[in-house]
Amino acid sequence: MEFTAVAYQIGILALTILAGFLAVKTGYVEGRIKDALSKLIMRIVLPCLVISSISSKEFDKGLVTDIFTVFLMSVFCIFVLFALGAITAKGLKIPKGTKEVHSLLTALGNVTFVGYPVISAMYGETGFFYAIVYWLMNDLFLWTFGLFILNDEKPKTAKEVLKRLTNPNTIAFTAAILMLVFGIKLPKIIDDTISGIGSLTIGLSMIFIGMALAEVDAKTALTKWWVFVIVPIKMVIVPILFIYIFKFLGIREILLGAVVLEAAMPAQTILSIIAKESNSDYEYAACGMFVTTIASLITLPFICYMIKFII
Repeated sequence: MEFTAVAYQIGILALTILAGFLAVKTGYVEGRIKDALSKLIMRIVLPCLVISSISSKEFDKGLVTDIFTVFLMSVFCIFVLFALGAITAKGLKIPKGTKEVHSLLTALGNVTFVGYPVISAMYGETGFFYAIVYWLMNDLFLWTFGLFILNDEKPKTAKEVLKRLTNPNTIAFTAAILMLVFGIKLPKIIDDTISGIGSLTIGLSMIFIGMALAEVDAKTALTKWWVFVIVPIKMVIVPILFIYIFKFLGIREILLGAVVLEAAMPAQTILSIIAKESNSDYEYAACGMFVTTIASLITLPFICYMIKFII
């Protein structure tokens, strides 16, 4: 896909974000609605997209190899980014309570609300399928090691961690994989209904991001200058490095593109909530989400272009 086409797709997403942002800023829609919208997306809309995208595929051995390859790539990307976040936090002498948040902001991305729409637009359902694998690794890292470094009392027991990881999306993913492996197909009316609901993911996700951005204090974001270090590292330099590494290893473009784009996503929205519950610097997490999401409107088209250019 040419750069202009990529920029056009990102432009559509940006305008949808703007719609959600203005709706809250002007008071046309109450900001608290975003919480209900988030639950709607995560509990109904996104699981439907997961099921419709995966169950529509035909199972073969090559797919298993691809899943394992994406798994290894995802783990590599997340740990490299986290290490760089920890190194920059130490180098910049970021205080305790904030440096842990800084490391997680660097390592983990908004791979659902931003990642899925962007990758679906770039690579279709197949790319989305590989993005789900990255998301599983992203969330596994967050709810285990992420909780551990944010709060000395964590990690929780294996049972509690498993409970955190058990949600409508992981359940939908498991169900869809079983349908894929055993060739189970839903009745057409149910399949079309699920596909229709799942197709709402992109628009609703972008509106949610806009509403979330509207409630972040931009002045506070500008004072926590460390967050601006995350943008070039997480969203430009390291993703380009990943492109060269994966190209050298002979990884196919669709696998490479899905993983690199997920790694280059803006900071994860939920981190501010988790940081607050863990008595960490939740304002810094919110600032990270704000700054990186705004920056992604420029960096994501650039990374898409670099994938095409380098490959």
